[in-house]
Amino acid sequence: MRARDIVVPAPVVATGQPLTDALRALVSAGLPGLVVDAGGRFLVIPASQVLRVALPTYVRDDPSLARVWDESSADALSATLGTLTVADLVRALDRPERAPDTAVDGDATVVEIAAVMSAAHVPLVAVVDAGRFLGVVTVNGLVDRLIA
Repeated sequence: MRARDIVVPAPVVATGQPLTDALRALVSAGLPGLVVDAGGRFLVIPASQVLRVALPTYVRDDPSLARVWDESSADALSATLGTLTVADLVRALDRPERAPDTAVDGDATVVEIAAVMSAAHVPLVAVVDAGRFLGVVTVNGLVDRLIA
């Protein structure tokens, strides 16, 4: 079985898009991460990492400090997300230019897909064929195929 056989549709967001629009697309698609077109390179950003761009550094460094936030302070998180673009999210990642490849070719096998997911710590990979985005393979879809 090849990646192109188990691909599911997914929205691709551009770096110039408002982050809130990208998050709406993520929620609508029910996917565990964003696919970002970063100048022809498709980056997958796990949903769990999307929120880190809006969190203060001290909370990222010590999550127990999040307990000091009350509800009105938590509203600041939402307000911060509203001011950001997808490019801000990409820049907030640890060294995005050195991020592991999160895309596979349409001919990739399930083992190749699993290896990319594992190495990059992502719950989905982009499937690209001759530079054309085909969709994604999610970890749930991959595991379903492996145990069927």
